Amino acid sequence: MTNKKKIIIGLQVVATVYLLGNMLYSNLQAFDLMSTAMGLLGLFGNILLAHKKSSTFALNMSNNILGGVLSFQNRFFAEVGMNIIYFVTQAVQGIPYFKKHKDETGEVVTKSEFEPIKIITYIAFGTLAMGLVSKFFDGNMVVLDSVQNGIAIGAQLRQMNGNADGWLLWVLSNIINIIVWASVGNWILVASFAAYAIVAVSGYLNWSE
Repeated sequence: MTNKKKIIIGLQVVATVYLLGNMLYSNLQAFDLMSTAMGLLGLFGNILLAHKKSSTFALNMSNNILGGVLSFQNRFFAEVGMNIIYFVTQAVQGIPYFKKHKDETGEVVTKSEFEPIKIITYIAFGTLAMGLVSKFFDGNMVVLDSVQNGIAIGAQLRQMNGNADGWLLWVLSNIINIIVWASVGNWILVASFAAYAIVAVSGYLNWSE
């Protein structure tokens, strides 16, 4: 195993241990089944995605369903829309890409080129669209929630097209999500997004080889 692979695995182990420990502590205080399930689905779904495994989609799409419900309950309406976008882009873009783009060993081929104009366009459009949705429904933290989702749209579209830089956008998106969910006191999801950020770093390292 190369040093880079050891770092990737190490980051994922740290994220898993951290999240499981936080969930155990939080659930001893007050059990939260939906947040716990969402956190675990997202964690293991992202780890599988970092390793370019097609089985990621079953976990991540289930995570999107739970995420949409939780976001609706907390009036983060832009985030509701985002979970729908995540689900649809995986179905129509990610799954077909993973099927069609494989090397001779069967591993999914990913791309390391950086395209700033496309990324900025995705983020600007996503921020505006999700901001209008959240404002229309009188959601909470409209500006921060919309910016986070604009970044996440860029991350998702890049990632589902096999671009490694999508992982870097997820790091930023997850950091903003930590702030958003801390504002409503959902510490399981705060820990979940912190773990996702760590996994995103490992994903970038693996996809950019």
